[in-house]
Amino acid sequence: MHLTEHDFTDVSAGDLRLRLRDPGAHEPRPLILFLHGGAEAGTDNRAQLTGTLGAIRLAELYPDSLVLAPQAPPARRPLMPARLPFAARSLEDDSGWSRGYLERVCHRIGKMVARGSVDSSRISITGISMGGAGVLRALSVAPGFFAAAAPVCPTMTPETFDLLLGLVDEHVWISTAYIDHTPDRHKYIVDGVISLLRRGGDVQLSLFSPEQLASVGIPRDPSMGFDTLLAENHASWELTYANEEGILDWLTSQTLTPTSPS
Repeated sequence: MHLTEHDFTDVSAGDLRLRLRDPGAHEPRPLILFLHGGAEAGTDNRAQLTGTLGAIRLAELYPDSLVLAPQAPPARRPLMPARLPFAARSLEDDSGWSRGYLERVCHRIGKMVARGSVDSSRISITGISMGGAGVLRALSVAPGFFAAAAPVCPTMTPETFDLLLGLVDEHVWISTAYIDHTPDRHKYIVDGVISLLRRGGDVQLSLFSPEQLASVGIPRDPSMGFDTLLAENHASWELTYANEEGILDWLTSQTLTPTSPS
């Protein structure tokens, strides 16, 4: 199946910009929430579909699921430098994937559940880079709401690292390149995953190797300079959204188990 942006309906509400791929089923269906990266933030309600691989690919691979692709508000300051020291890193609280904006997105999904179009036990979330950090924020904004999460190369800041450490009760599979333009990204991801595993968390990790990245044409030119190589490696979502290691099949097969009253 080949889809385009025109297969996604505009379901925005005011400044909450949303595009939805709906298979048109008559019974509640699974829903995949896709959060784009920093370069696609804006107000056109289009770049989250056309600016990066993600929502359209997910809709093609899982045609029986709804795919919801919101667009985050544009940043109020330049994107965070990749080599900024870890302790100095921060994501904006009033733009991008802010907690308030994510709460509104989850509330909108809740309305879809109430209407009977979404299966509340089969809501999953994935996102890339800034959107991967948005996944971590969404899991803290709405704990127990998502059956599973697949953040891809999530931005690591002191805040998002702490959020990662708190995901003991969530089902998470993180994927990223062995190294990218933020060379210590994978160090904090690995530390967080090890901590979760030690505490019994349900977490998996894929650190994509140079050979795996090469299988999807990363880098385009093996002779390129090191900094350019690291920038290209950042596009590890090319592998994740090719279902490398079965990440997407795992994501979409998870079912939320209701918590028994104590």
